[in-house]
Amino acid sequence: MWSEGYSRYETSIAEIFKAEQKLRYQLNVEVALAKVQEELGMIPTGCAKEIEIASNNVKLERVLEIENEIHHDLMAMVKALAEKAGSAGEYVHYTATSMDIQDTVLALQMTKAKEVILDEVAKVKEILRNLVQNYKNFPCVGRTHGQFAVPTTVGFKFANFLFELDLASKNLVTVPTEYAKISGAVGNYASSMRMDLEEKVLASLGLKPVPISTQVVTRLVHSRVLFALAQIGAVLERISKEVRHLQRSEIGEWFEPRSKKQVGSSAMPHKRNPHKSERINGLARVLRSNVMVGLENIALEHERDLTNSSPERLVIPENFIVLHYMLQQTVFILSGLEINEKNIKRNLDRAAVSRSEQILKLLVDKVGRQTGHELLRRHVDAENFRESVLSDEKITELIPKDQLVKIFDEINVGLAPDKCDYIIQNL
Repeated sequence: MWSEGYSRYETSIAEIFKAEQKLRYQLNVEVALAKVQEELGMIPTGCAKEIEIASNNVKLERVLEIENEIHHDLMAMVKALAEKAGSAGEYVHYTATSMDIQDTVLALQMTKAKEVILDEVAKVKEILRNLVQNYKNFPCVGRTHGQFAVPTTVGFKFANFLFELDLASKNLVTVPTEYAKISGAVGNYASSMRMDLEEKVLASLGLKPVPISTQVVTRLVHSRVLFALAQIGAVLERISKEVRHLQRSEIGEWFEPRSKKQVGSSAMPHKRNPHKSERINGLARVLRSNVMVGLENIALEHERDLTNSSPERLVIPENFIVLHYMLQQTVFILSGLEINEKNIKRNLDRAAVSRSEQILKLLVDKVGRQTGHELLRRHVDAENFRESVLSDEKITELIPKDQLVKIFDEINVGLAPDKCDYIIQNL
């Protein structure tokens, strides 16, 4: 499963989804099932202990050997466990169907992986919070459509990122990854006839029953997981895209950290490419594309078919692993982000045209909005907007020149610092 591409971006979170750990989860579920069944008098006393001891001796190699013979991965685990459990092996997997185990394992995997992701999100949020605080009053030119807009502050940019990341991560928090089921072949408990069995088994594993199921937990849950992960990825993409664009040669305001020996281009030694940010942008596309697969997995036939199984084995681990990598890269970028204050001030001076909104507000009181807008619009293509406006007698007759000079010299960032404080205090 893990190609060169996967290994390049693989992180510690991948261990949760690898075969050895998945087998441990499967065995834990089988042991939990046996313990509760013994407690409820469904299997003979002593069987659960024998099954638990046997679970510690099941090897992945043996499971794969059996699977190669019978072509059923879950039943291969059951057989491997049963053959180690002696007479208690007859009660392994009693009243359960494969997806009782598989969906419960998947719930364990997703819940654990969600914790890891949210821990990494918290690191990014803390870095952003510090950047908001440090730069809340530092003015910079705002840009819309890639053009100079009115001034804002560097901290205000980071405050937007912090809010968006917080909002996206809350969507992941609310997804019930802990939903699982021990309800039989079509979800109606026909084999066990006991809902308390399901409740007790899942509670012992830190999970809870989905309110109703077929043979599988509704894939609405899993599609929501994929979507929530993709949303977080989209916010990271937005952050990294800002770094990319502000690192452009002609802008030069923000720069990714780099080592002294870092190579930007094999052909052009001068290059300082924002390659980590570009990588985040590219991987975000993978996360989004997997959301579609999750949606396709919802409409299974009748009480279920197998069309969800194969893609899920790819897209669920992939989205968790890829997002974890993206988060780690974002921590690295933001922790060492170089902010060139000199170039920010230079660009702000070049963006004198961005003061047009303030001047227009004054002109509206004198000649109305449309006339005032036209008076200013004819200066936007001037080589020096400031001097062009100051030399326009029609404008200086309406607004004293010293007042215009003050507008150009004093940078109005609105309530950006106040909003920064609000975001810091409330997130």
